[in-house]
Amino acid sequence: MSFVFEGLRTEAQSFLKSTNGRFYVYLLCRQDGRPFYIGKGTNFRALDHEAEARRNHPIGESNPFKCNVIRKILRDGGDVIYRIEKLYDQYEQQQCLEREAELIHQYKRLHEGGCLTNLAGGLGNLSGAAPFSLERHAATLSGEPLDNPERAVLNKFLLSIGPVASIPIKPLSQIKRILPSSPHPSPRSPTVRCAYALIASASAEGLQLVDGVRLSRTFTYGGVRAVIENGVSRDILKAGMAHLVSADAPVDEKYQLSAAHISLLASLAGESNLIERGLL
Repeated sequence: MSFVFEGLRTEAQSFLKSTNGRFYVYLLCRQDGRPFYIGKGTNFRALDHEAEARRNHPIGESNPFKCNVIRKILRDGGDVIYRIEKLYDQYEQQQCLEREAELIHQYKRLHEGGCLTNLAGGLGNLSGAAPFSLERHAATLSGEPLDNPERAVLNKFLLSIGPVASIPIKPLSQIKRILPSSPHPSPRSPTVRCAYALIASASAEGLQLVDGVRLSRTFTYGGVRAVIENGVSRDILKAGMAHLVSADAPVDEKYQLSAAHISLLASLAGESNLIERGLL
């Protein structure tokens, strides 16, 4: 694949200044050259993502996976590599959109086995949404349930980590009672579903998974306040996936992870899954 531009942020800024408002498809790449995000934009749009990640304000991050990867690159002393594949005139905006979707399909997103942190597949179609069940697809528009947009936002976020039969995080506003966490009375084994709940919390708050990290039971994604539901929280504790840091209010609880807990998380969700999201 050829590019009209490839370089670092300062060089990209100079190049984009010369595009005169034309559309372009851009690739944000890791140090080894693999893209982790593909987008379409005009002017300095390609640079916005790094600026957002540097602000490190998770409440305003629409895609924490992308921002966490950028932060990891910068934390490791590297630079984001910018690639501009092609420029498009104003009347070619549709071709630009189609090329963006084509490249996302080519490289594939993380939950599809690819390398991209993109949540959408381009063009805003249903096939681009995270892998909702057939039942939910039937009741959605662009991946969003018509009757519950807050739930749709969190579903899409969680399912972009990986498929589960039942979403372990819920809108805080839609749970009548948040109970204090205590280990479930019945035996519980570590599950991928519980692992994804912890990954969602870490991702949304931009936290590294290091020994002693504390993950919040409640967090904000896409403007929606989310909470790890009561039963899942109990299962996490019973299965030995984290230690509880109790609080006066259940919504303020945290889960503290040791190195052993993080190793367990990696075995359940896949170490590469955590690395590619900038968590390890």
